[in-house]
Amino acid sequence: SQPQEQAKKPKRSVRFGTVLVRDYDLILGDHPCCSYGPPVTISWDYLEYEPVDVNLYEFHHPPRRNLREMGLNYYHRMKILTVAGHTEKELKQSMKELKRAQWNRSITKGIVVRYPLFKAEDVVESAGRKFTRLIKTGSFKRIST
Repeated sequence: SQPQEQAKKPKRSVRFGTVLVRDYDLILGDHPCCSYGPPVTISWDYLEYEPVDVNLYEFHHPPRRNLREMGLNYYHRMKILTVAGHTEKELKQSMKELKRAQWNRSITKGIVVRYPLFKAEDVVESAGRKFTRLIKTGSFKRIST
């Protein structure tokens, strides 16, 4: 029965045709994990370029940036957001909300660390979700002996 199973398996392959490149506007964000200055995020608005063959794209795209190069310092953030049209008042309000969110997160983190029961509750809830997902997808595999 094994040779038949091997013959039935279709040969799988993956191919890529074109790459679609978009430029998104950078705007004032609301993510509380920003360390320095107001958070920057992408807008829903974008400029879409013509599709490019994947091989042509791979040949011409700039080298990949490392993690340090992708980080934005305070001054770079402020410049991006000012050029995007945000006022000083908006930037100060955003940083005030950011500090409040960071404070609330630190309180929550402190509570969870001191009370392991909360962590156990999360584990039980996660296991319940996974079990429900297994039942819904029917991905239980029967072991034949």
